[in-house]
Amino acid sequence: MVQFKKHVISYGDTIQSIAQDELGDMTQWVALAQFNNLRHPYIVDTVEEKLKNPDHLMTIGDTLLIKVDNDATGDLIMNLSNATTYDQEEIMALALGKDLDILPLPHNIGSPGYDSQVLEMKGDGKGGIATKRGIENLKQSLYIRLITPQGSYVGHPLYGSRVDMYLGMKNTEDNAMLIDLEIERTLRTDGRVKNVVCNGHTVSGNTYTASFTVTSYSLQEAFQFVVSSINNGPLVLTDNFVPTNPLVS
Repeated sequence: MVQFKKHVISYGDTIQSIAQDELGDMTQWVALAQFNNLRHPYIVDTVEEKLKNPDHLMTIGDTLLIKVDNDATGDLIMNLSNATTYDQEEIMALALGKDLDILPLPHNIGSPGYDSQVLEMKGDGKGGIATKRGIENLKQSLYIRLITPQGSYVGHPLYGSRVDMYLGMKNTEDNAMLIDLEIERTLRTDGRVKNVVCNGHTVSGNTYTASFTVTSYSLQEAFQFVVSSINNGPLVLTDNFVPTNPLVS
């Protein structure tokens, strides 16, 4: 059974100190860095420093995966990749989470700026409350993070964005570029986001419009995350493998 530990990086952590604390052997830092696809300087103090190489650096608040068994991770992932599309989608849904569907609905009255920040629960048409899961939940989470002014969430002062700082400022190219950077920074603060690319923006009158491409977990990364989050190992995959799979009893 493949097992992982999660280490949330805190101030003062280094890849060497984590290897010593978690594995009892500082020399294991090289394997730890390779397993998490990290490159020098591996762990940095700020998001700004991480943005210089976001795919290969971590910072405070990021989660490092530590493999604690020598079982055949590769074999399990190979079997997962051969599973049905539904099973793969289920893994992604488990990794990216589930929450209430509270995205704002379009309205015919009120200003777009006001209506876009009025969150509301919806019914599922069956007497229950509608939910979002997987990639749709991630989209909703990122939207809420963007419209929440940073510092307004009690207990989580770093959550949210500083986009509201630009409200009322002149709609210039310079300010639009600053908004691009702030949106990209905010999107990257979600641990499920692997990469963000700004596809460009347009400025017209009082309107700013931008497009971003957000990359989340790959199937393999989602699998590893789910395994690390379940105390009994890859139990979630038991019914997903084909009957001939030798790894399933």
